[in-house]
Amino acid sequence: MSYKRIAAIAGLVILLICGCLVYLRDHVLVENRDIPELTDVSAAYQADDEIAKAKQQMQAGIAPAEVITTLPAGGNCVAIVIDGLPDRPLAARLVDVLQKHRAEATFFVEGQNAADEPETIRLIRDAGFELGNYTFVGLAGLDKVPQDEQLREICRAQKIISVRSAFIPTLFRAPRTVFTDALLQSVHASGLPYAVKENVSVPRHVLVDDPAADAYVAGIADGSIIAIQANRPVERKAETEGKVDERPAIDMKPTIQDAGEQAVSPTEDLASELDRLLTALEKRGFKVMNVNGFRKIRYIPANAAVAGEQAASMAAGALSKDTAEMVQGGGADGQ
Repeated sequence: MSYKRIAAIAGLVILLICGCLVYLRDHVLVENRDIPELTDVSAAYQADDEIAKAKQQMQAGIAPAEVITTLPAGGNCVAIVIDGLPDRPLAARLVDVLQKHRAEATFFVEGQNAADEPETIRLIRDAGFELGNYTFVGLAGLDKVPQDEQLREICRAQKIISVRSAFIPTLFRAPRTVFTDALLQSVHASGLPYAVKENVSVPRHVLVDDPAADAYVAGIADGSIIAIQANRPVERKAETEGKVDERPAIDMKPTIQDAGEQAVSPTEDLASELDRLLTALEKRGFKVMNVNGFRKIRYIPANAAVAGEQAASMAAGALSKDTAEMVQGGGADGQ
């Protein structure tokens, strides 16, 4: 065998080895890059000190968190929030789409997923996008659970996201949740000054092509906050009420890898749907800005407002009745 042939074979072998090493680096090996080890994060799952501090804040009568809501028409802008931490391949595609359109977005992530996917968290942060607190497991109906459970869900997520990203979230969301005063107090006591309320929730598999996206966006008002669901919310089962999962982080299954009800399937189309949505928004002249620039208000839930109006109406009715009786009584006395 000639030396040239041997050299060529050796070169091919070297190239093959280099290619394998690059693949292992990008797809198999996880870089530490100053990210805490999972065993170090296990204690952060519990957040006992943070929960105790939050309870003290509640006892001291902390004010409710403010709610970020829609802007008045005229600004030609909207905001996008992504609910749930996508897996890394999908997160990379979503980031690419957002950067392609020069659009802002806030990723609201579950603490449990953030603990298991530090590289996905870093990918989002390195791209310049903000992280928000989406409770520990993405728990639906957080307004309906006891205060202690609210604080556990929020504080544990807050600490784990802070540990994994070196970024302290200031924005909160929870799926299918009414922002009551009591819940907003729990949110503020847990270190989050703002909760974000969307007025548009994009259903999956509707933006199947450009005409469908154009038709959908035609109904979106100027100043809207648009929510896109990356993970299905976790429902609180009645038989587990009051129970807390005390397993260390290393034993807990992250929702984005759960093959059960928590995964949105299929997720591979979400980036394409986001691309069509952003294209349609651009056609209407909308700029996608950071939700932090939207209005911050003292929020009164619709049902509470209705109850207040009913109470005021009943009080006014009672007052009118009392006045009428007094007038009638005065007339009788005069007779």
